[in-house]
Amino acid sequence: MNLARPTDCAIPVPAAPPPRRFWWVLVAFAGLMFTALVLNPGLLRVLGVNHYGVWCLDLSAILASNDALARGLDPYAPNPLDVFGRPHVYAHWWLHLGRLGLTRGDALWLGFALAAAFFVAAVAPLRPRQPGEIAWSLVVLCSPPVLLALERANNDLVIFVLLAPVVPCLLSRRPGVRLLAVPLLALAAALKAYPAVGVLVLLAGVDRRDTRRLLFVAALVFLALLPDAATDFMRYAKIVPETEGLMTMGARNLFVGLGLPVATARVLGPLVGALVIAIFLRAKFFDHWTVAPADRGAWLSFVLGATLLTGCFFAGASFAYRWVFALWLVPLLWRLPRDPAAPAAVRRLAAAAAALLIVALWADAMASSLLDKFSAGLTPENVLRTADRFFYFEQPVTWALFICLLGFLTHFAQEGVRRLFRAEPAAALSAQSVPASR
Repeated sequence: MNLARPTDCAIPVPAAPPPRRFWWVLVAFAGLMFTALVLNPGLLRVLGVNHYGVWCLDLSAILASNDALARGLDPYAPNPLDVFGRPHVYAHWWLHLGRLGLTRGDALWLGFALAAAFFVAAVAPLRPRQPGEIAWSLVVLCSPPVLLALERANNDLVIFVLLAPVVPCLLSRRPGVRLLAVPLLALAAALKAYPAVGVLVLLAGVDRRDTRRLLFVAALVFLALLPDAATDFMRYAKIVPETEGLMTMGARNLFVGLGLPVATARVLGPLVGALVIAIFLRAKFFDHWTVAPADRGAWLSFVLGATLLTGCFFAGASFAYRWVFALWLVPLLWRLPRDPAAPAAVRRLAAAAAALLIVALWADAMASSLLDKFSAGLTPENVLRTADRFFYFEQPVTWALFICLLGFLTHFAQEGVRRLFRAEPAAALSAQSVPASR
């Protein structure tokens, strides 16, 4: 990364590929760990992930909703066919799986197939260049929230797999391929509402005209989906379970921990987030910093992952499954703190985000594991009270992470909007002829 560059919207230039052996070491270590957990599920509990003796519980719940529908039952009511009696709390599109002949009996093989697809999508863009980067990647890839999502075969894995091609599409030299990012985002948003915030990454068009085209097509597609999405939301919004405590995240948790009513906390979270954005805009924290064309893929992956996480954080409270998108933060948060060309303040912010991310990914699960090990003799009320105290104590750390992410996202959005309304520099136009490196 350099301080003075004509543009940060050029297609990436070729870069020397990292040694392939480092990638294979990463894949081997992660694969061995996942295999060990499958063969010995008791290890999950050591890592703070509660295994109920049954794999793919979340996928099974969706398939149970399809089975209920086939029997003439209301899938949005408590479901006697599900292990925990859970109703369907997602878009109606998931209820078409039964038409493919899928039932609860298919949950295991389908869940492991989904896990395999996720693993491929997760490791494919990772390009560790040294042993330390392998370790950093494994800390995120094998973190308890990712393991929890895999163990339950949660449908956030489907969203991850659907959105994985978005950045490669945006990096393509072909306008038609770049436009494919829009239906991918729309499909994910139709299945679960939160991926809609991912349209922010469309500000990364090659030039002003390309960005406007992407945003225009996205506006048309999402407007067409809006009535259907609104109908779905009205159907399941009131039955979505409240999430709180260990292995959840949300902006409101800090204020609830301070004793404020939940309704007030829900409003305060986004308001404080807006204030943070205003501060970053005024402080000009990222002045004189742009992303090198060779790092454009890592930057856009970071933006997509950070947008999804930040959107969920400020929208309410979410289960820890959402942290799977932190995998897209991995390459940039390793490279940027070590980039001597980046301003010191930007490097420090990236380093802080990396450290805070480790805490966010591991703290809850480690607290849960320790409570499980040392709770003998304590009443359930005392265990719950201790867990809640730890949970609320860590909320400032989680907030600090999202403040860092908001800073980078504010910079990205500000630069993207500026490009929409200013003439293209001649250097930028010539840079578009540089071949892609992917």
